[in-house]
Amino acid sequence: MVDLYPDGCQTVRRTMPPYAGRIVIAAGYGLRACPAMSSIMSITLEWLGHCSFRLVSNGGPSVLIDPFDETIGLRLPPYDCDILLISHSHYDTAAKHLVPPEYEAVRSKGTSLVKGLAINALPWWHDQRQGKDYGSVLMFHFELDGFRVVYLSHIGCVPRQWAIDELKGADICFIPVGGVFALGPKDAAELARELAPKLILPMHFNLRHLSFTLGPLSDFTKLMSDSLVVKDWRVEIEPEDLPSSPNVLLMRHWPGVAP
Repeated sequence: MVDLYPDGCQTVRRTMPPYAGRIVIAAGYGLRACPAMSSIMSITLEWLGHCSFRLVSNGGPSVLIDPFDETIGLRLPPYDCDILLISHSHYDTAAKHLVPPEYEAVRSKGTSLVKGLAINALPWWHDQRQGKDYGSVLMFHFELDGFRVVYLSHIGCVPRQWAIDELKGADICFIPVGGVFALGPKDAAELARELAPKLILPMHFNLRHLSFTLGPLSDFTKLMSDSLVVKDWRVEIEPEDLPSSPNVLLMRHWPGVAP
């Protein structure tokens, strides 16, 4: 067992030892926890906390997804981006006022061509009652520097088969797992297995300092077979690093806490 989070939030299972710094964390996969990009084809993934992520590619624009405001108890780092994706207009996903304005935003369904990147946004429900409780969200999928990325936002129920077929087989998939306002661990695990991405990034689960309570990450990881662990909030991924079968990628998040 390894305590992935320094705040003692939860302990998760792992299938190999964690490492820090510029070190291979899984023999044969080669993921590195490091800030620098060294490959022509690479992507740097940064978990900013809760459901907010920043992706920086070597050959394309930077993408920031669902920035939150400090009401949730966490604080974003001082970051900019080329493209801002907003999945829905809630305080924990739509704090665009905290991001420097030199970006183009995507916050509506359909396909948008932004800075040379085709962003596909599919609408789905935020709850299990066809939006009657929390409305709808957007699920995003796009290809960034050769990596196919899927972001499932705060979906509250499993999408229909046509959407699953469109979202299958990604390299990186962000999926909510903590229930309450989104998918719970059982539905998340079943959906992850059906989508079969190479790397599964769990989000929307309980964290220390979060101002509301969600289910623990461990409820999801105990339902999944294989995990990779990075003891950092930033990881560089190259194409040859991707596993041949789905693995849950467990990371720290940016340590910012709201005052």
